Amino acid sequence: MIVVGLGLVDLISDGILNVAIVGTGPGGFYTAHHLLNKSSPNIRFELDFFERLPAPHGLSRYGVAPDHPEVKNCEEYLDNIFSTQDSRHKVRFLGNVEIGKDISLKDLESHYNSIVLSYGCTNSDNKLDIPGSELSGVIAARQFVNWYNGHPDYYEKDNLFIPPPLDKISDVTIIGNGNVALDVARVLLADPKSHWASTDISEDALKVLKTSTVKNVNIVARRGLLESAFSNKEIRELFELSSHQSIKFFPIEQSEFDNIDTTKLGRVDKRKLSIIEKYSKATSVENPEKTWSLQYLKSPIEFIPNPHNESLLSGTKVVINQLDHDSLTQQTKVKPTRATEIIKNELVILSIGYKGTSIEEFKDIGILYDNGKLYNKQGRVLSVESKGKEEHLHVYKKGWYTSGWIKNGPKGVIATTMMDSFDTADKLLTDLSNGIYLDCVKDSDVTDLLQDKPIVKWENWKQLDEYELLKGKQMGKSRFKVCNREDMLTTACK
Repeated sequence: MIVVGLGLVDLISDGILNVAIVGTGPGGFYTAHHLLNKSSPNIRFELDFFERLPAPHGLSRYGVAPDHPEVKNCEEYLDNIFSTQDSRHKVRFLGNVEIGKDISLKDLESHYNSIVLSYGCTNSDNKLDIPGSELSGVIAARQFVNWYNGHPDYYEKDNLFIPPPLDKISDVTIIGNGNVALDVARVLLADPKSHWASTDISEDALKVLKTSTVKNVNIVARRGLLESAFSNKEIRELFELSSHQSIKFFPIEQSEFDNIDTTKLGRVDKRKLSIIEKYSKATSVENPEKTWSLQYLKSPIEFIPNPHNESLLSGTKVVINQLDHDSLTQQTKVKPTRATEIIKNELVILSIGYKGTSIEEFKDIGILYDNGKLYNKQGRVLSVESKGKEEHLHVYKKGWYTSGWIKNGPKGVIATTMMDSFDTADKLLTDLSNGIYLDCVKDSDVTDLLQDKPIVKWENWKQLDEYELLKGKQMGKSRFKVCNREDMLTTACK
């Protein structure tokens, strides 16, 4: 029987705890930072990061908009882990290694005392099951974002992502109005030369944007103005872009603001309304090069093909919604009316949320994953024995934890991920102090299973990192991203 609080050195013969973190985005490196800095002095970690791509930083590198370099400062947490290593802990980066394919989950269990799943929620999307959703003129925001951010999955030589023909498109409709939707709108609206050329946007994307004929972007949401999903910072940035470039915002009617009772709103919502109202009243740009709009209470019900070009649409049919407020429950629901309209567009970009994906062996080893969700309780992964049971009967999967978007779903800003990842690390440390961890084999190294696999170690990544920064400087960019996986491996491991 394990005694709670018994020193770990007494429980593990060599006093070393082996931890695996799957994923090197914010969820992964924030968790590691907390583990290494908040553990008691008698704990020594040998911690391995696993990353399926040749480059670290996950969502920060491939999800954050190129014109938001300040958001990417979070990457310093991972950089500092490797630059400030001491004799107490040992940390490794194992890039270009995919868990579930190159190394099985059972192999992880046999080599590590604790395992943290932090591999994100950016490999799949929510979809709309309506006529025309399969057409080429309907793409996911995730695809568009990964393309302009240079994600290797979209630059494979034998499976190259073909971007939409922006040189043949005038009108774009974005479905959804979260921060990703506004990022996409900025990419389409801002001048490629003056706004994007100096960023780390992929060179292929920059070339396409320079040929773009997009003149109008509609941002369409099914709910009302008060339910806008974007942050105040993001919408203000889009408005300011419009005022500094020849871009016109189609104002929202004053009556929409007059019909909202602001007395019961919180500070953030009041500020959001005041920002939108301010720019709706602002002097409009004369002879604008581009235009954009925020459209509310509209849900797509059909995407209409273009009879002259199968890669494009001719429009999107939407139903007009109304808000139904229940004074008893204080809940507001969206209800469709009988009214419809057609929005002219050649391209639709769906920004209605990312979805998580499972690792093939989850069921085999007893991890509860269902309907795009990795079930956990405050970062402790649940066992399949918990399925269908009440919360007090849930069973944890010993030694397994989760952080980041795969833990809670694709929501929240990076600062939210930080605090949530710290919480997961606290749970792991608490369990270790109570003797809750996996028994693992100490006489072999996990890299022995990767004899024929090119592994990108931290020094290899730094070589690629230095190349990207130097070439970017020569081109007048913050960074030149190497996008193709084989080219990344050649540069990193030469």
